Amino acid sequence: FINERSHANIQKDGTYSVIPRMWGGETTAAELRRIADAVDKYKIPTVKVTGGQRIDLLGVKKEDLQDVWRDIGMPSGHAYAKALRTVKTCVGSEWCRMGTQDSTQMGKDLERAMWRMYAPHKVKFAVSGCPRNCAEAGIKDVGVIGVDSGWEIYVAGNGGIKTEVAEFLAKVQTRQEVLEYSGAFLQLYREEARYLDRTVHWVGRVGMDYVKKKVVEDAENRKALYARLRFALKDY
Repeated sequence: FINERSHANIQKDGTYSVIPRMWGGETTAAELRRIADAVDKYKIPTVKVTGGQRIDLLGVKKEDLQDVWRDIGMPSGHAYAKALRTVKTCVGSEWCRMGTQDSTQMGKDLERAMWRMYAPHKVKFAVSGCPRNCAEAGIKDVGVIGVDSGWEIYVAGNGGIKTEVAEFLAKVQTRQEVLEYSGAFLQLYREEARYLDRTVHWVGRVGMDYVKKKVVEDAENRKALYARLRFALKDY
């Protein structure tokens, strides 16, 4: 619980790790300058790029935490929380010769829509711009893969202690459908899973057929689930 109270991860030496949110793994020169200035100002000993495409400031003193967060001026990456952690992306069709869809923008849209979402356990997203799947969407709680005709959505993957491959949920055409189907799946998980269930454990218990019935086949229920998620997040 110290992590939640401090908005940072306590390390084995009693210092803290600060990970600001970088929408879809993308950053700017201004953000990097603020991070670099904070590293120098507070004598932060280690700066590391994480597996979720963010920058981790390791060795921050507890008394410096509020000042570090204020100086970098970025939202928390919730690296300590039972919440949405990262949205990993590839560069997609904006830059890549192989890309079929704009995965970076889709990742940013998903993260901005859902970043303040708390859940029974941590949740990770990934969006790949083509089936080569450079963002590793196949082992995420929600993985989205761009194809010529739209987007494929996979759910309940896990890259943790026991790696689990995500299962196919649905194929959709539009950005809004990706948000709606992903959000409905997550709201169903939020409402029905047990505390500390990862999505893979919950889906393993209730079955993928049940999830598809609630999220894919029942359009009215899907829209209601997504509406409840947006209601829960709108005033955060």
